[in-house]
Amino acid sequence: MRVSTFLAIMAPLIAAHMFAPELTNPALGVPGFPDCVRAHPDVDMTVEEAANDLVCEQKGSADAIKIGCVGDSITAGVHSTGGNHTYPGQLQIFLDEKHGKGTYAVTNLGACGSTMLKKGNSPYWQRGQYKTLTQNKWDIVTIMLGTNDAKDPGDHGPNNWLHDCGGPDHTTLTGCTFAEDWQAMVDIVNKLGTGSAPPKIYAMIPPALMAQYSIGANQTVINSVFPKLVPLIQKAGKVLGPIDVFTGMGGVSDWETKFPKKCVLNSTFAPCTWWCDAQSCDQCHPNNDGYTQLAKVLLKGLGL
Repeated sequence: MRVSTFLAIMAPLIAAHMFAPELTNPALGVPGFPDCVRAHPDVDMTVEEAANDLVCEQKGSADAIKIGCVGDSITAGVHSTGGNHTYPGQLQIFLDEKHGKGTYAVTNLGACGSTMLKKGNSPYWQRGQYKTLTQNKWDIVTIMLGTNDAKDPGDHGPNNWLHDCGGPDHTTLTGCTFAEDWQAMVDIVNKLGTGSAPPKIYAMIPPALMAQYSIGANQTVINSVFPKLVPLIQKAGKVLGPIDVFTGMGGVSDWETKFPKKCVLNSTFAPCTWWCDAQSCDQCHPNNDGYTQLAKVLLKGLGL
């Protein structure tokens, strides 16, 4: 593997801290635990090449209620310790406990670094997870994208966010490219129902970004704009939700005064325990406990 290429690709994900080998799933050659395998597992590839070599599969038997979780590295479960500890994995465990194994089948369609924006630096639309989404039928689809869309040069990231959706005081769908691409995905997913009706589509508000510059994303966009923008998108698109992961994981409207500068070990700010413990201390991706909390928020939002 070419280390220089790897670090260049991963820089927005791991930001200023040193590359941690445990971020990469050795079976896939990419971070996280999506429900995929490598088409060419014996070929030495960069992370970007490996991400484009993934072949993903819908989980579950023919009669199971199919749930597809669309998202980025937070959905893929970066900084979790395995597939069962991602939030789709935890959701599956909760559903099995409540309804019996085999009743529901949750597929993790998280693609690290991906954007909803079709002209972002790594569009979800071009990833193997999207291909799996569109080649199968679903009963429920949850969509949580936006964290990578919020990246901009002012925060040391790629030029993704166009700042055309207004700000915290005037958030708007008019001229909002992110909302247009979100609706385009809804229009496609609406055709993927298991029966004559479209699948139930749930919009999810992403969790907070706990520190400025940590992944190259605009903290104000994630923490102030998305909590207002996603409900507007959900209402206009006539989809369900929104499932408010932001608030469910400690996000508040006055985060600028309530949040610490960054999460640290033993922080007095209680939500930091979902991002920072002996396992990991990332400012964007939850730890195992954080993913479990996210799954609980999702389970409640789905009403299952």
